[in-house]
Amino acid sequence: MAGIEAERGAILEETAQQVRACTRCRLHEGRVHAVPGEGPLDADVFLIGEAPGRDEDASGRPFVGAAGKILDKALSAARMPRDSVFVTNVVKCRPPGNRGPRTDELESCRPYLATQIAVVRPKVLVTLGSTALKGLLGKGSELKDVRGRAAVFEGIPVIPTYHPAAILYNRRLEASLRADLRKAARMARSKRLRIRSGPLRETKPTRPATSSGAVIVGPEGRILLLKRADEEIWCLPKGTVEPGETLEETAIREVQEETGLRVKLLRPLHEVRYSFYWPPAGVNYDKTVTYFLAEPIGGRLAPEPGFDEARWVTRPEALRLLHWKNDMDVIARAFEAIRS
Repeated sequence: MAGIEAERGAILEETAQQVRACTRCRLHEGRVHAVPGEGPLDADVFLIGEAPGRDEDASGRPFVGAAGKILDKALSAARMPRDSVFVTNVVKCRPPGNRGPRTDELESCRPYLATQIAVVRPKVLVTLGSTALKGLLGKGSELKDVRGRAAVFEGIPVIPTYHPAAILYNRRLEASLRADLRKAARMARSKRLRIRSGPLRETKPTRPATSSGAVIVGPEGRILLLKRADEEIWCLPKGTVEPGETLEETAIREVQEETGLRVKLLRPLHEVRYSFYWPPAGVNYDKTVTYFLAEPIGGRLAPEPGFDEARWVTRPEALRLLHWKNDMDVIARAFEAIRS
């Protein structure tokens, strides 16, 4: 196994050296540095941008300018540290004046990108912007048509999203970028070995966390449960409160992301607080979760990758399936509210 890993690392480094010395297209004539990309050999998530800009050309590293700062914040919000993902571009040299890459330039760089993907073997590919999407999947792949739908490259799921540079001109796209990166993180986690949270560890740091979610009341007074892929337990839809969001906004957003349903919040339901140790992060979390009672008003039930199953259940079924007492308490309050 060690020999195979060493061979993969050698191929990746050789590809980077070839990129730095490449003269396949006109772009080499004006570059300061080619930018091969960077990241761990075993990265689960592989990010693909358009082309280096001025800062990247000067440093030889991807996404180090203003767009890179936005990307780093979005990755942090998705709980994917920058050094845990592989980051590159479809074109490895800066086009003059930051113009878009031309077709022959994309084709010249395509073998490098294909080799990097084959060597890293990521679980999820994320294309940042329309050019990256077309550079990976070919002509006819429009971001507005493909975003939010299933796409695949060489058997690997592809999540198309906005380029961080677009957010410099339209801040409203930032929430979409973060949502897409959270989806990528969940898809990557869903293919890992089952991981369970555990009791607090005194030697580990503790971080506060605030989340919001909902108990969705559906047909015949049943409520919706989701089965998590990473811990293999049943739970309620919820998620982390993003900066600037209210608890209500988080609950509505997370429900739609995790279940595909649009909901109307009916009333606050319950607040729970608990602490646990989470092995992937190596920290203890002191978590507060606020739940609302909600009803569906649109959308289609389609569990997000990261969840194995979604099920409408009665109260006895919910109490049988749920793993945590806190969730059982929330469910009990929900059914009391439904009766009243």
